[in-house]
Amino acid sequence: MKITTVRDGSQAEREGLLPGDELLAVNGQPVRDDIDLLFYGSEDVVYLTVKREGHVFEAECEGSEDLGIELEQMRFKFCRNHCLFCFVDQNPPAMRKAVYFKDEDYRLSFLHGSYITLSTLSKTEIKRIVEQRLSPLYVSVHATEPAVRQQILGIVRDDCLMEKMDTLLDGGIRLHCQIVVCPGINDGAILEKTIRDL
Repeated sequence: MKITTVRDGSQAEREGLLPGDELLAVNGQPVRDDIDLLFYGSEDVVYLTVKREGHVFEAECEGSEDLGIELEQMRFKFCRNHCLFCFVDQNPPAMRKAVYFKDEDYRLSFLHGSYITLSTLSKTEIKRIVEQRLSPLYVSVHATEPAVRQQILGIVRDDCLMEKMDTLLDGGIRLHCQIVVCPGINDGAILEKTIRDL
C-alpha cells in the first residue's frame, strides 16, 4: 500500500518515511489495507518494511504511539450479484459515479456496517476475518434454501452460505443478519425455514 500522508512530528517522519513510499509489511506481515496496518501494528515494537524507488528498508517504531501515516484508499470488492431488489440498480440516472458502486466487501461490513451476501467470500478471506477478529459482520441472507437464494441474488451456483456462516460463528465472529422478503419468492414456508436455520 502506498503511503499518502506522513504527519509532521510523527514516528514515521522521524524514521524518514515519505509520502509515496510503499508499505510492504508490518512486523513481517504483508499489508493489504488499513486493517492490516492496525492489526499487525498493535505490538510493542513495530517494524515497517518500506520500499522507495526500488530500495527496500526497515523502520522501527513504538507500537504504543501513533505511527503518523495514512495509506492510499483500499480497493473495494465489487458486487457481481444481480439481486432482484438491488437498491443501487434502482438509483435514477445521471448521479455521481459513487452512487452506482455496489460493494460486496467484508471490510466495509466490519468498518461501516454495510450488508454483504458472503456469496463470493473466499476461504482465504474467511481465514483472515477469523484471525483478525473482524466482528461483527452484517449479512444479507434472504433465504437459506440454495435454489431460492440463487434466484434472489441472481447467481448461478450454491454459494454454501450456511457453511460459511458456521465457520465464521465457530471462529467467534458475530453476524447481524437481514432478510428482504420478496412476496411469492422467499416468504411463507421459505421464510420460516430461513428463520429456523438462522
